[in-house]
Amino acid sequence: MKTQKEILIGIIENLSRNLIDAEQMLTELDSHIGDGDCGIGVRKGFGAVQKIIPELSAMELADILKKVGFTLAYTIGGTSGAMLGTGFIELGKGLKEKAEPNIFDWIFAINFALEGIKRRGGNTKVGDKTMIDALEPAVLSMINSADTNKEISLVSLFEKALAAAKEGSESTINLTAKKGRASYLGERSIGFKDPGSVIICIIFESAYDYLSKLV
Repeated sequence: MKTQKEILIGIIENLSRNLIDAEQMLTELDSHIGDGDCGIGVRKGFGAVQKIIPELSAMELADILKKVGFTLAYTIGGTSGAMLGTGFIELGKGLKEKAEPNIFDWIFAINFALEGIKRRGGNTKVGDKTMIDALEPAVLSMINSADTNKEISLVSLFEKALAAAKEGSESTINLTAKKGRASYLGERSIGFKDPGSVIICIIFESAYDYLSKLV
């Protein structure tokens, strides 16, 4: 049976690989409402994460997440780097140095990361056409699932969260951007999915896929 550290590193490997593979799709989405460099930045950032993976097994869970976050913040640049970097750093802080966090500790930490990203983005909220439109519904799904079913598995938790993230991402197509470069387009940003929301979907899908293979 894998340890939590091994599982976390496995998920990081999986999401890094999947986000690098999504470069072209993210670039195309960003070309409609941004600078067109989202895919390139994400590939660069998660390529750098892949290089530090051999170092992670010697670290505690919280430090692994912080290391990934700082790596992303330093290598991606721009809004994506700031938001993704903040997310992983705050996720690490939210674990509060717990060596063996339970499912509720993880939900707390993920929600802590959500709040950190919202603050970093200038109090971003659902409806602003950002990654929050996918991330907040996913986190709320986790909280609600755990509240109604105390015995819920991590796999089921991520399966429901992924569905909520995808629904939230789809909703950005009909939204007017209110944050970042896309906001300069006003109503011309309508009709295009936010690339940040797609990044969140890929992260949750990567975690779910990895966890489902362990069952």
